[in-house]
Amino acid sequence: MSDRITSKNLEAVVMKNKEIHDFVEQKVFDVWNLYNPTKIPSPAKLALQILQSYGLILFPIDDPFFSGAIFIRNDRKIPVINTALPRVNQYFAAWHEVYHIYFDEVSLDHYIDSDIVMEERKAEHFAALMLLGEMRPYYDSLPSTDFLSKVFYCMSIFQAPYKAVLLNLYEIAMEKNDIFMKNEIKDIFDAQYNDIEERFRYLGLDDDLVRPSYINNLNSLRDRIQQTINSEPDVRYHGQNLHFLELIQEKTSLRMGVNNG
Repeated sequence: MSDRITSKNLEAVVMKNKEIHDFVEQKVFDVWNLYNPTKIPSPAKLALQILQSYGLILFPIDDPFFSGAIFIRNDRKIPVINTALPRVNQYFAAWHEVYHIYFDEVSLDHYIDSDIVMEERKAEHFAALMLLGEMRPYYDSLPSTDFLSKVFYCMSIFQAPYKAVLLNLYEIAMEKNDIFMKNEIKDIFDAQYNDIEERFRYLGLDDDLVRPSYINNLNSLRDRIQQTINSEPDVRYHGQNLHFLELIQEKTSLRMGVNNG
């Protein structure tokens, strides 16, 4: 997980993104050209498709600061996505975890903290590039309206989270040396909108994107493993898989303040 981005460290994050941009942009190119054999055009769907091949676990976790993680078992990387977050945040988290699976040779081996922090920034920037691509032409084409509405339009068309869109717009503002736009972004960067679904509907946008999905595939995974155990009772590996799944559920339940006893 990355440090939280706020209006106070926004400029520092943008500067760090500039340092790693060429490296991360190459990884984005690699994904579209090397890891998308079926040519899925939707970034959000492609991320989930990639993670499905690694045994993706979808589970609602009552922790707004836990978006996803990679669990390791016998050198196998198993991604988990928190479906209690809005869908746009889930898509962003999915690409974040794809970066760790494909390109991160540091964090998952527990190297020094400074290296891990850098890999987290690369994963965040990678997720933003995968979802947002080249957002500026679309933003510039939007009709004259209030700035926040433009942000929501960008969130909708690119299926990206609020802060990811604002961070991208801040990069644009820095390139243009647009001080007014920079201040406008900082003024709303830390805002919380309890009525964001209503705001989306008012603009004629799909409010499903800013609502959680609450998908839980743990039970179906457990049933499939149990069926395999029943059909192959002498294979110890299946029982280990079931134990590992229960371990993941226990770890995520602890984040919800639940004691499974």
